Amino acid sequence: MVEFALVLPIFLLLVMGILDFGFLFYNYISLENAARNASRVACVEYDRVAYDFDNNEKITTRTITLPAENATSAAAYDGLKPGGVALSEEEIDICTKVADSVSHTGIVKEGITVTIQYTYDTNEKVISDGNWKRADRYKGDVVVTVKAKAQVLTPILGVTADHMKKDLTSSSTFKVEQQYTDS
Repeated sequence: MVEFALVLPIFLLLVMGILDFGFLFYNYISLENAARNASRVACVEYDRVAYDFDNNEKITTRTITLPAENATSAAAYDGLKPGGVALSEEEIDICTKVADSVSHTGIVKEGITVTIQYTYDTNEKVISDGNWKRADRYKGDVVVTVKAKAQVLTPILGVTADHMKKDLTSSSTFKVEQQYTDS
C-alpha cells in the first residue's frame, strides 16, 4: 500500500503528460492541415489574394484575424478590413478553410490569425527594377502561416501555458501555379 502511494503520483503525472501531449499534437496536426488547405487556395487563386484593388497595389503581407463567431460563414467577414483593405472572396475562402479545419479541435476560436505572403512580392530585384506584375506571382511561392491557441487539458502542461492555452504556429509553402488565359 505504501509503495502504491509513492508510485501513484508519478504514474498519474506520466499518464496526464501523455494525454496532454497527445491532445496538443492532435491540435497541431489540425492547424498544419488548415495551413496546407489555405496555401492550396492561395497558390491557385493568387490573382485575387493580397492585392488592394481600390488602390491597384500589392499587399506585401496580408494578416487576417478570424472572427470568433461563425468564422466558417462568408457573412462573418462582411466589413472586415485588415489594414484598411476589404477582403476578396478568395481571402474569405482561405479563412473559411482554416476555420473549417480547426472547428472540431481544442483550438480556441478567437484570435486565430492567417498570414499570407507571396515571395515574388518581396523579391528585391523585381521591386528595384519596377517590373512587378500580379500576373507574375507564379515565379515565386506562397507562404501561409496560421497561429492559434490550443486548450491544454491538464495542469501538467498548463503550468507553462498562458491561462491553460498553448500557442501553436504552423506554416505551409506552395509553389504558385501559373494561370493561363485565352488571349
